[in-house]
This record gives sequence, C-alpha cells and structure tokens, in this order.
Amino acid sequence: MNRPDDRFVASTFGFSSNAVSTAKQYDLSFNDMPSKLMEGMREENEMTKRSEASILRLDHIPDTASELSVATQRLARLLRGQISMLLAAHGELGLVEWRICLCISQSENPSQKALVDFAGIEQAQVSRALMKLEQKGLIQSRQSDEDRRVRIFGLSDMGQAYFDRVQPVIAAYHQQMDAVLSEQEKAQFLDMVERVAKAAQLASNDEAQQAG
Repeated sequence: MNRPDDRFVASTFGFSSNAVSTAKQYDLSFNDMPSKLMEGMREENEMTKRSEASILRLDHIPDTASELSVATQRLARLLRGQISMLLAAHGELGLVEWRICLCISQSENPSQKALVDFAGIEQAQVSRALMKLEQKGLIQSRQSDEDRRVRIFGLSDMGQAYFDRVQPVIAAYHQQMDAVLSEQEKAQFLDMVERVAKAAQLASNDEAQQAG
C-alpha cells in the first residue's frame, strides 16, 4: 500500500513534515504514526522545557526573598564565573587581577587609590592583587614625582603582551552578551537596574536609621 506523503500526514495530524519523515525512518505504519509521533513530541517537549529552563533558577526563589535581589545576585555570580573561566583558559590571572590590568591599561600611571576606585574592590584585595602581579612580572611600580608617599603603577612589557592577547577574548564575550538586547532594550534594562540599585540603597538607609 502506498504511504501518504509527509505533507499530507503533517497537515492531517498537526505534525511537522520533519517529524513525519523521522517517523518513516523507523518504518512506522500509517495507523501507528499518530500515536508514535505524539509520544515522540511529548518527549521532545520535555527536552525543550529542560533546555529552556531558567539558567538563574528563577522558579526557585525563597518565599521571603526579593525576586529582584536574588535574580541580580545570581546573574552577577554567573557573569563573574564565566569571566573567571575565560581568564583561567588564557593565563593564571584572577578577576581582581584582570580588573587591575584593565584599569592600568586605560589610565596613565594610576595610584593604588585610583585602582581601588576603578575596580570597586576593597583596598586589601587590591594590595594583594598588586603584589601578585608584580611577583609575576606583569606590572611595575615606582614612587610618584608629585607625592613620594604614593606609588604609581604601569604594565610591564610582559604584562602588556598578556593584556593584548587576552583583551580581545574578553571583549568578544562582552559583545556577544550585549548583542542579545536591542539598543532600546539595553536602555530599558540599565534604567531598571539603576532603579533597583536606588531602591536597595534607600531600603538599606531606612534600616540603618531605624536601627540607630
């Protein structure tokens, strides 16, 4: 008996032609095809649901927690982890050390205070990272001509070569991530992030005043 073509079966039972073609590869009879395809589609839908599950596990947020707070914290942790993996794959620097190299590359003889302000990291962390970078020969330091109490930093030849090699990799990652949103969506996202930050700061100040 001649078997109906894929387009007929697809239109009759609401399946895609590709799904019908796949079923024929397994030599399913026309009568068995609908039930078998339904079973396959259920399995495929389950796989799709799992693949599309929230990376940030936004369906698992404690009842008493702020959804925005949990989501932003998980996103920040994810991004830090991915950047750290990229850095580990192209050298031995950690995220703090990379931020310092980035600041030095974009500044003219920055001081340690300038590095702290740029990286948004505690001074103790910056001090440890600077020591490691000098030990690895990636940066060099000297006393400031204006204030002998201040040390200023710059990339060594080895540090500049490392930065020139790794920076395109990090930049490509950032570009790929930014491309997910349109310019309008990015503007909306940044506006919402700023509003959340202001709300968090306000809530923290209110709690501090009540505690005082």
